[in-house]
Amino acid sequence: MEQLPIVRPGERVVARSDGKGGLILGVEKIKGREFAASAECSGYVLDARLLMDVLGSLKMPGSWFQVWCKLVALQNANRADDQTRAAARGFVKTNQRELQARCNLSAASVNEASQFFAHIGWMRTAKRGILQLNPWLTVAGTSGEQEKWQALWNSAEGPACLIPHSDYPTEWRQAREVEKKAAESARRKEKVVTLRQRRPVRKASA
Repeated sequence: MEQLPIVRPGERVVARSDGKGGLILGVEKIKGREFAASAECSGYVLDARLLMDVLGSLKMPGSWFQVWCKLVALQNANRADDQTRAAARGFVKTNQRELQARCNLSAASVNEASQFFAHIGWMRTAKRGILQLNPWLTVAGTSGEQEKWQALWNSAEGPACLIPHSDYPTEWRQAREVEKKAAESARRKEKVVTLRQRRPVRKASA
């Protein structure tokens, strides 16, 4: 049996797949993140327990939680398809129609959830069909890649991240409804100007 790694104060043991069905044990300094691995994917999740606690406390539609989970799951950490992947590691290639199919939700539900998570700075649109989830919250990759993706987020002036309180989704929905009604009211008050028809000019008879 191989010698187990020595763990000092402020460090933790992490397990990584060797790609052959085995695990590679290592030691890293604790920086508020946890390593998760399954048969299909692996990656870092920053302070996973805190994030799940926040999600579990938010009074939001179940469809929103479903959309977020699918987005996180789309962060592929495998390197085998680096040459063929449509989006760079650390980014998610998807669109509303694909999310609808994956979540079995309506377009309105997916759109509302996407707008909410973008509003609170948990994700941003890098370009059409390419999303980046906030790398301080969740990221699939190594700690070095995590720092790279944080730098990309900052250089793109990504939205500030909010950790909302439990009733914030309801407040956000109510504020959007007020804005929608105000916009509709403003449109109704717009005056319609009727242009006078020009009379045909008669030519003088010779």
